[in-house]
Amino acid sequence: MYLIDKEYQVVEKTQKKILVVDDDPALQNLICRFFKYNNYATESAFDGKNARQQLIRFKPDLVILDVNLPDDTGLNLCQEMKTNQTLVVMLTSMNDTNYVLEAFAKGADDYITKPFNLQILKAKIDALFRRVSTSTPSYFNKNKPLILNQLKIDFCRREVISDGEIIALTALEFDLLHFLATNPNRVWDRGELISAIWNRDNYTGEDRKVDIHIGRIRKKIGDQEGKLIKTIWGRGYMFEMSNQNQVQLAN
Repeated sequence: MYLIDKEYQVVEKTQKKILVVDDDPALQNLICRFFKYNNYATESAFDGKNARQQLIRFKPDLVILDVNLPDDTGLNLCQEMKTNQTLVVMLTSMNDTNYVLEAFAKGADDYITKPFNLQILKAKIDALFRRVSTSTPSYFNKNKPLILNQLKIDFCRREVISDGEIIALTALEFDLLHFLATNPNRVWDRGELISAIWNRDNYTGEDRKVDIHIGRIRKKIGDQEGKLIKTIWGRGYMFEMSNQNQVQLAN
């Protein structure tokens, strides 16, 4: 069932913008109304064409995206709309593992199945926004990009550049790379990464989405052999900083 907190209050000043893409008018209206009353600006779209238009006009911070749309699939749309600034939460009645894994492979930041509790959806979205806004640890100057050979990670601009070209990382991919790069030379297991990046503490050991995103990051930054993001078999992942990586903070 879809639940709305009866104690919410109208807040005039909105902070974050959410685009709801779903072909069910009742559900679309329910989600929009709920988030408006919880200090978010909202817009809606019922198909892929309208969603693309809203993405340009409304410039949402986050998109709640249904998998099944009249003119396209939400998975295709998710892959198109992923940028360093736009978060995507997939919404669907399908909870098959293959669908979930495909959604994350397409760049989804989270995945929730119908029916759902609106308060839980809000908690997930709040956690995503907190993750994005998390500051860089104090031993790194977030105003100075980190340079490793031909790779440049700009924490302030949330931008990764390789050989002079901007790498198109999703928001989640950047956050995962950012976390590893700013906490180097330490092995992080999947549970720790999920807790840090996805803000989930109830890790069961069955979630492989970390592996999927690590693989995508490696491919995009040209680290397929894992020389930078190392796999420590049976333990987890480690971002290695050494003299071989020619690590420096840009001036």
